[in-house]
Amino acid sequence: MRQLAAGVLLAVGLLLLAFYLAPWRGAVPPEAPPPELAGEPDIYMESAVISQFQDDGTLQYRLAAQQVRSFDADGHTQLVGPDFSLYSPTAPPWRVSARRGDLYGLRDGTDGRDEVLVLSGDVVLHQTDPERGFTTVRTAELTVHPQPRYAETERDVMIETEAGRTFAQGLKADLERRILNLQADADGPVHTTYHKVAGGPPPAQGVPQKDRGR
Repeated sequence: MRQLAAGVLLAVGLLLLAFYLAPWRGAVPPEAPPPELAGEPDIYMESAVISQFQDDGTLQYRLAAQQVRSFDADGHTQLVGPDFSLYSPTAPPWRVSARRGDLYGLRDGTDGRDEVLVLSGDVVLHQTDPERGFTTVRTAELTVHPQPRYAETERDVMIETEAGRTFAQGLKADLERRILNLQADADGPVHTTYHKVAGGPPPAQGVPQKDRGR
């Protein structure tokens, strides 16, 4: 009788051990969020500041925003009132602000080369160089690639420097080397107005009027 009882206890113990060590234990998929939370961000922040660093510890960029909504499913982050500063070890930083922004690839685990920042609404890109003076670009929309420090737009742009203002129908900018490649079309060639502006960039006067209706 004692041997039978011992055998039953041993069998029960083995079953419990097998259940505890089973590979599927704890692998129950998480429950789907309730319908009222569908489409809500995984992370929401106000007055947020996001800093990205290079492998050597130097600052690559700093992004501040009034509101941040991040979605894990597609690695997409929505921004309200973004203020973005892009740093370089060999040149002064570029700073760009806008009403809205969308950042893609922020938390994809890569080295940052796939990150893309799309800005829209009164976009202002600015740099002040002690030797070359200031450069300000105004447009309705701008796409920034933090690595390798590149920006572009197909919208009308106005570039302001100490020498004057230049209007164009698009822009491809190598921010690392400070090379601005202006685009033009048959309806609107590149046009420059020369004048001397002292004490920094003049007050914002927007991009050409025809761009506002786009």
